[in-house]
Amino acid sequence: MLYLNELGVNIFMRKYNSLMQNAYWNNYDLIIWKKNYNGFFKQNGLFRKTWGVADKVSVDQNGMWALPKQYVKYFK
Repeated sequence: MLYLNELGVNIFMRKYNSLMQNAYWNNYDLIIWKKNYNGFFKQNGLFRKTWGVADKVSVDQNGMWALPKQYVKYFK
C-alpha cells in the first residue's frame, strides 16, 4: 500500500490516464478504471463509453488514500 494525500492522488491521475485506463474523482473517492470487455459480467464492471473494471479507493479519517500495490509503478 502507498498512502497518498490529495496532491499525490492528482499526480497519480495525470500519470495513469490513457486510452485504455482512466482515473477520476467521484466525490472524495478515487475511481481507477481499466478497459476490459469482461466488465459486463463482473460485479465491479463499469461502463464509460466502453466496458471496463473499476477499483474504488476511499479516503480514510486522516485524509489519506491507500493506493493498492499494483498501481505504485506509475510513480516511477
